[in-house]
Amino acid sequence: MNGPELAGQARATVQIDVAALSHNLSVVRELAPKAAVMAVIKANAYGHGMELVAGALSSVDEFAVSSFTDVARLRAMGVSHKITTLSAQFDQPEVNQLDAQTVLSVFDASQVSALKSSSLNRPLDVWLKVDTGMGRLGFLPNDVESVLGVLRQQKSVRKVGVMTHLANADRPDAPQNLKQIEALELLVANLDFDMVSVLNSAGICSFADAAYDVVRPGLMLYGISPVVGTTANALKLKPVMTLTARLLSVRDLPAGSQIGYGGLVTLERASRIAIVACGYGDGYPRHAVSGTPVVINGEMCSLIGRVSMDMIAVDLGDTKAEVGDAAVLWGRGNPIEEVAAKADTIAYELTCGVTARVQRETING
Repeated sequence: MNGPELAGQARATVQIDVAALSHNLSVVRELAPKAAVMAVIKANAYGHGMELVAGALSSVDEFAVSSFTDVARLRAMGVSHKITTLSAQFDQPEVNQLDAQTVLSVFDASQVSALKSSSLNRPLDVWLKVDTGMGRLGFLPNDVESVLGVLRQQKSVRKVGVMTHLANADRPDAPQNLKQIEALELLVANLDFDMVSVLNSAGICSFADAAYDVVRPGLMLYGISPVVGTTANALKLKPVMTLTARLLSVRDLPAGSQIGYGGLVTLERASRIAIVACGYGDGYPRHAVSGTPVVINGEMCSLIGRVSMDMIAVDLGDTKAEVGDAAVLWGRGNPIEEVAAKADTIAYELTCGVTARVQRETING
């Protein structure tokens, strides 16, 4: 058997490289050396495994998640860092039960009311989220001063930071980026905040001068380029997740053979076709088109035909392969960004979409 080894008799395996996580964190620190790092590990660390990633990134300053359930999971494994809930709605009873190292994002008037009526024994830090152009969560800039004033009066509130999110940071030339940064700069210049955070992964790569006090890397920690038109390699990032699967069959098919459901592809020439044990039931994107890259024994091959629930077909070309060999569907040697583009989606969706039946293993470099 050639190529990467797959554990046991697993059809498909996801490998998580913890050394790559540490390396990518070092890239963040190089780009924003004066800022604290809030590692974003929401959505089960973008599908990589929240507990695993939190352990591997224990040297970060703080973490960010989506929900209080995530906070509880991290506390249960002994994480004592500050943990910010980026999009958690909350009511007064929930606030009263939070530990002092949980930091709230306040983006709605109902949350301000919950803080006003809380009976916390200890105050919490909060981020006041400002909508500078994302059009999603946050107070509009004209409302920030009054909301800040209310928060400053609450015994339940300790420090108040200000946070915004860039809607177009993956496209550095988009004029909206500077407009959003300038809108926040105006608030920071005129109001008193204890901490400021603007940049996500794409922002860190393109607008490091606006790093302020805290940066919020997510995608780049997982070794994926957050910037359109720029490769992970160019950003010195290493892929953390590699999805591999076994070859179930290798056959020579004559010209005129149709491949897969619907017969979308008819072979124009005799071809050697491999069937790989991974499909949309494993999280491989159903809408990936013929020509999507698949690496087998170190050589680039191509998906051919429609993706099935349990398998895909690959045109081997001149690549030598046999049943049991491993195909790299994305990760080391096969950039996930290219696979995502062929499926008309983004890398986030691919990593988050790997299903429970795929075997997982951890490697260290």
